[in-house]
Amino acid sequence: MNITVALIGVGKMGGALLHRLTGAGARVRAFDIKESALQAARGGGAEIVASSAEAARGAKIVHVFVHNDQEVFDATLADDGALAGAAPGTIVILHSTIMPATTLRVAEAAMPKKVHVIDASVTSVPRLVHAGQATFLVGGPKDVVEEIRPHLEALGQAVWHFGPLGTGNSAKLAKNLTNVIERVMWAETLTLVEAAGIDPRQFIEMALSVDKGSMMRNWEKVVRIYDGHVTPGRAQGLYRKDAQHAARLAREHDLDLGLTQNAADITARWLAEWDKKF
Repeated sequence: MNITVALIGVGKMGGALLHRLTGAGARVRAFDIKESALQAARGGGAEIVASSAEAARGAKIVHVFVHNDQEVFDATLADDGALAGAAPGTIVILHSTIMPATTLRVAEAAMPKKVHVIDASVTSVPRLVHAGQATFLVGGPKDVVEEIRPHLEALGQAVWHFGPLGTGNSAKLAKNLTNVIERVMWAETLTLVEAAGIDPRQFIEMALSVDKGSMMRNWEKVVRIYDGHVTPGRAQGLYRKDAQHAARLAREHDLDLGLTQNAADITARWLAEWDKKF
């Protein structure tokens, strides 16, 4: 990988990506708004520069790995942002977990400059990125993605191209949603268990002993997909009785379990719709 790349954002995730870039032989020009991050990046083999524009100047590829949507705008669209320094033909890769609209706005600003933009969110934590186990969830024009694919494959373990700009962002948000919901689900479940007078650790031990794998692993039991369209799988007993009883038990213990109540309400609506059809 005998090329010069820019890396804007060298915090925990960006720093881990820096390790992969330098390990692959790339010359890295790095910028961050935090001096401590820059010093660490210097120690990691990067050339430190004074702005995002300077980092992008002369770089074939610009990696942007900052914290949020506003920082992406600052890093790319500001007067000293990456687009101010990027030459025509440069590929700007947005790695942050951001809204698709943010990617589209950056891409729109880049178009007159003939700079390409793709979104390539990363599913892994810093430790796994550092070890080359990152998975890139990508959105963007097929020709640009195929041009950049070997570069990304050299940095991680997999590249998934989902479609047009923003689809990588959407895939990352949807993937993280499963994590959030599982966390809330377990917090509510164990709150209900405790309120019912059951030892939470004993309950967890029991649950693990009968576990048949995650719902993601057994998705065919959860949803049906026909011609690319998703409908919920029918689970009459669980939805008609168990979900409603769990929500009622939570209310009897005066617990505010929003996910539990919403699940009962949603499945009740599904049942009503199915009863009309079938």
